[in-house]
Amino acid sequence: MRFKNMYCLCGMLLFMTAVNAQSAKKFLVCGDSKVLLVDYNQSKDSTPAVIWSWDAHEAADLPENYRTKMFNTMDDCKAINGGKQVLVSSSSGAIAIVNLDDKKVKFVASVPNSHSIALLPDNRVVAAASTNKAGNKLMLFDIARPEKVLYTDSLYSAHGVVWDAKRKSLFALGYSVLREYKIASKDALKLANEWKIPGIGGHELQPAPDGEHLFVTEHGGSWVFNIKDRKFSKREGMPDAENVKSLGQIKAGQYIYTIPEESWWTFHVKFSAPERIFSFPDMHVYKARWFTN
Repeated sequence: MRFKNMYCLCGMLLFMTAVNAQSAKKFLVCGDSKVLLVDYNQSKDSTPAVIWSWDAHEAADLPENYRTKMFNTMDDCKAINGGKQVLVSSSSGAIAIVNLDDKKVKFVASVPNSHSIALLPDNRVVAAASTNKAGNKLMLFDIARPEKVLYTDSLYSAHGVVWDAKRKSLFALGYSVLREYKIASKDALKLANEWKIPGIGGHELQPAPDGEHLFVTEHGGSWVFNIKDRKFSKREGMPDAENVKSLGQIKAGQYIYTIPEESWWTFHVKFSAPERIFSFPDMHVYKARWFTN
């Protein structure tokens, strides 16, 4: 009887764990001056249940120029530090780190036509500065000294940056190449590898949930890069279209992605395997990301 009760208790704990994991299914959406956090399961039909939001125009702790001008076109948002903070970047010219609990801005810096941002060890942040007179490069910052650029490296139409903690590598995507950088010192990176991507107009760069592949999108479609074999390929069932702006996947297999409807923006966030669509009629959505904590 004791073992039977223990078996039932273990079964109940596993069930509750699964339920909690399911109820915690959330995703980030960014566009205009805003970043939203949406509860997937609490949403009804195509109407998103927004449980958190940050609007740069309302952030009193941002310097006025940043608040009114430099976060007008939010184009990336990533959860960091166990979901306690969010990295944001804006093609209007800035990057930031924002607390989830009190919405305080813990770091802000100017980056020309910023298109992506990643957190590195030793409180370093790297940003992709895309096509701009002062852009087309990677920029490295110390969170404690946001006004000082520690390191830059030329990368035409820089659009994506991803830190791979397992390999201690920074992957960066440009117009026609995917690069791998290593940390040379706390204040510098060094180029280790470069691969030609299968197309032009590199845009999205995201790690696959297995930690062994990267999702890469370019003007013509979506690809999977095998980090070990150093090869690009198509994956059956993966969203594939022209100009995919964001593409991600959770371990359960479901994809999240955005494709422009007008110019560079969309009013919908799409999912596949299984399929679902959320509407954001009052927002020029650029990217959407699974939120894991």
